[in-house]
Parts: sequence; structure tokens; C-alpha cells
Amino acid sequence: MDRDVIELQIHTSRVGLYPSAPAMTAGTPNPNPDPALPYICLLSGKIDDFLHFSRQEHSQWLIDIAHDLCDPIQKRGSLALRDVAGGEWRAVNPTDPLIAATYLYDVEVTVSLAKISRRQNRSKTSTGGNASTMANHVNARDGDQCWVSRSPWAVTNSHICPKRTGDHLFRIVYGTFVSPPPPTLSIFDEICGITLLNSLNPWFDKYELGLRFVAPVRISSFLLSIFYS
Repeated sequence: MDRDVIELQIHTSRVGLYPSAPAMTAGTPNPNPDPALPYICLLSGKIDDFLHFSRQEHSQWLIDIAHDLCDPIQKRGSLALRDVAGGEWRAVNPTDPLIAATYLYDVEVTVSLAKISRRQNRSKTSTGGNASTMANHVNARDGDQCWVSRSPWAVTNSHICPKRTGDHLFRIVYGTFVSPPPPTLSIFDEICGITLLNSLNPWFDKYELGLRFVAPVRISSFLLSIFYS
């Protein structure tokens, strides 16, 4: 473990993948957890970057990020820190300062994580049909300007959930992060689109740009690494 790095983990046995077929149930345990990989790395980065984005929130910031990644609605997990001397996990207080160490999101239920995959091409809403209608709605909502910077120059219309996700999986993701989805909710709904500067969009595509709902909304840039099959 690099002494200048923070790493956030979760027990492999607590992770279930989102189902690909309607008959499956979200949150089913990983059927073949790798005994050689007891923990999954959710987030890793330099301590200086974490301190920059956490500002004065201290460990509460990392707790909130862990909830957002693993259990955003019910927030059933807690944060633990691996003690360097003894190797045991100890509870983290929200007011504790962040330090370069290994943290664990400790949750007693199985949570579903969206598997990250590389995009073959940029996901955008400039094609015809439903995608074109969606693009028009997103442009009207955002006023043809970047949702983050409010700049009207050199912007692109990008999907928050890739179109290849499909309606079924998108409804499961929506149910995990927001509330029970309407039965007609589609991957081409305008809530799946966002207008960004061309300079910001590549970070968004590579999962290095994240959005947190705080007052006001704050942008976080971090490399999200999820290592499971």
C-alpha cells in the first residue's frame, strides 16, 4: 500500500451484479467469489486529491462517496479503517481527518454495483429516432449550455447511462439511486442525458468525473476503479 494513497474497498462477498434478465433479482450475491480476492477496490487515489475534493468534510466526505457507490438510498454501511500496526479494521468517525490508508465500506447486506466497461465509441444522442428526440429535450432543459460550467461554447450531449444499458437495466439503476421507477421509464428519457463542455466530456466518459448532490452541486474528479468480473 503506497503511503500517499487512499484506497476504498468492499468485501467481495457483499457485491452482487445488476441482473441482465428480467427474471433475475437485483442484489443477488456474487455466485463465485474469488477467495484470493476478498476485497474489491472501489476507489483509489493520491491523498492530496482526496483532501482537495473533501475540503472541510473530512471522513464524512468519503462516507458519503461510499454510500453513493454502494447503497445510495438506504445507506446501510459504515466506514472502517485498517489499522497499520495490528491489521484490524476500526470504525471511522465522520469528523476524523482523511489519511493515506485502506478504508472499508462495511455493509451486512448484498449490494449491487454497476459493472464499468470501456466504451467503444462516445455515447451521445445525435442519432435519429428516440435518441434525436431525447437530445432535443436535453438541449431544451439545459439551454444549450454546459450543465456544469453554464458555458454555451463547444458543448456535447452525452448519456449518463449508456444506451446499450437498455430500459430494463436502467430501471434497476434508477431504483437503486432514486426511487421505484415508473413502468414506462426509458433509457431515452431526458434524465439520462447531460450537456457538457467538450473538454469535460472525456473525463465523464472515462468515469473520472463525478457529480455529487450537495447544496450547491459540487463536481468531483476521481478515478473510479471497480475490479470484478
